[in-house]
Amino acid sequence: MSVYRITEFTSSDMDKAGEFGETLRDIIAGAGADFIDIVSLGDGKGLVIAKYATQATMEGASEVAKQAFGKMIEAGVVNGDSIGIQTGEVVLSY
Repeated sequence: MSVYRITEFTSSDMDKAGEFGETLRDIIAGAGADFIDIVSLGDGKGLVIAKYATQATMEGASEVAKQAFGKMIEAGVVNGDSIGIQTGEVVLSY
């Protein structure tokens, strides 16, 4: 069954975060995710939703995720203190 990593973050400029995220495509491609979406929740709050086929694939992608967020923090488009990570396994799909 698929697994998800959902990462909460804040950004003072979500458009800039999205633009900077484009520069990370080559890094992110190595994560092995089925998909990775960056979602704006408004008011500078965002989520990164990543779906993986297996727990092992998700765990293997942890370094890629850390590297990508590190670059976003370094560029000033993500607040490093705001990052919160949750993971979970799919129990039902429609």
